[in-house]
Amino acid sequence: MRLLVDAGNSRVKWAVYSAGACVAEGSVAHADADALASAWAPFSLVDGWASNVASADLRARIDAASPVALTWVSAARAAFGVTNHYRDVGEQGADRWLAVLAARALVAGDVVVACAGTALTIEALTADGDYLGGLILPGHHLMQQSLARGTARLDREQGEHRLFPQGTSDAIASGIIDAQAGAIERLRARLAQATGRPSPEVVLTGGGAAALAPHVAAPVRIVDNLVLLGLLRVADAS
Repeated sequence: MRLLVDAGNSRVKWAVYSAGACVAEGSVAHADADALASAWAPFSLVDGWASNVASADLRARIDAASPVALTWVSAARAAFGVTNHYRDVGEQGADRWLAVLAARALVAGDVVVACAGTALTIEALTADGDYLGGLILPGHHLMQQSLARGTARLDREQGEHRLFPQGTSDAIASGIIDAQAGAIERLRARLAQATGRPSPEVVLTGGGAAALAPHVAAPVRIVDNLVLLGLLRVADAS
């Protein structure tokens, strides 16, 4: 059995795979990372692979909780036929790279990879395997919190997306969704222009994927735990 761990900005997501199939999965907030030891104890693990975009302290706590030594994966210049054109791969979050590697295995053509979590990251990958780079935006809750903190009288309950919002809560919710979906569509248009091929597929993942999907033009699909799937690909190749 193989342990996979994705330490994100606000939660630690994990899965246990056996013979290529997921047999267990879960997630905890950073504050509850010490509880991972009891969650992983029942499994006869042979190795573990992990990604961390949070703090060094969180990484140390995850290491302490794991019954097997973890291999911590970083972004690389190339893997699985994908060439990383990021200017300095050392500064790139491993989660973004792993999501791209997972998408490469799922989509043969040009693809935009959008991970909607605490932050929204949007990546451009060509059918030829050129990872051109991408965008980083605040996630839905960060956008909402910034309005609540930085403006007067905009600390409102959650609204709904409307074509023409006629209330403040709906105006905030609609503005956030439209900003995020618009960023995805702009990067998609740039990718299509760069390759000369129309309508790259969009692959969405993360807790905010379901809310974004209806506002992104087809072809689009949701793939859960894309970073963990990227980790599995790296682990299997090793």
